[in-house]
Amino acid sequence: MNILYWFESIRNPVLDGFFSAITFFGHELIPIALICVLYWCADKKLAYKIGFSFFLSGLMTQCLKITFRIDRPWIKDPGFKPVGNAIDEATSYSFPSGHTQAATSVYGSLALTLKKVWLRIVCVLLFLVVGISRLYLGVHTPLDVGVSMTLTFIITALVFAFTDKLYENRKADIWVSLVMVVVSLFTLIYTTVLFTQGTISHDAASDCIKSGGAGLAFAIGYFLERHYIDFDTKAKSVWMQVLKLAAGLGIALGLKSGLKVILGETLVADGIRYFVLVAVIIVIYPWILKKTQNKK
Repeated sequence: MNILYWFESIRNPVLDGFFSAITFFGHELIPIALICVLYWCADKKLAYKIGFSFFLSGLMTQCLKITFRIDRPWIKDPGFKPVGNAIDEATSYSFPSGHTQAATSVYGSLALTLKKVWLRIVCVLLFLVVGISRLYLGVHTPLDVGVSMTLTFIITALVFAFTDKLYENRKADIWVSLVMVVVSLFTLIYTTVLFTQGTISHDAASDCIKSGGAGLAFAIGYFLERHYIDFDTKAKSVWMQVLKLAAGLGIALGLKSGLKVILGETLVADGIRYFVLVAVIIVIYPWILKKTQNKK
């Protein structure tokens, strides 16, 4: 807590605004939007790499949260106060940091991909600063951030080490998908057991169920797209790419909000909502694009 109290001592409106903006780069919307841009319009292979890194590390993070069930800093020390409305985004338990995991998986993936050294440095600095923002805002401890960053980068490095060879061998797709399916189902079952026993809170269970539903859809979608759709990311013009991206993002955002209204906010609804959202991104919208391309 000494480090968090030091950050509290240097707080001011300018830094509050800066770190509140920086921490958004670890919000789930950023990875999903980036995956959409790459997947629909540029580089499916890289999109899959980032997707596997993001979803696998996310499932790991959520399972660790409900296993250790470590309280947030202001709960452990009632005298400590986080910044403004930072609590609103700090759902579930504290260890490890979800925002740090998301940022490390995405920008760590880009750091391993980009050729120019200065761009790699920018990506590394970005996920480091997101981790620092969680400390400054007072919603995580150094242990939360450090463990999340370390484990996520290990998963990201492993994904990049094996993806290239596996991607070229379509016969391996079923095994890749099965691994992701098993991890996702384990998360869903493990969460359900702990919640029904009254061991974890609804917020913690909800985050895990969302991750499990999204991971399951990504795993199934990976196999289906690779073997039955195989759409082309290219378009006839830049404006067609922009239109394709805008339409897809509009559909995704509409589903994310609309399904919440239609299905409600139960745990089952959370799982279905995120499953459908990722399934649309990975399978249904690409199928529509493929049909459109064929007609043209």
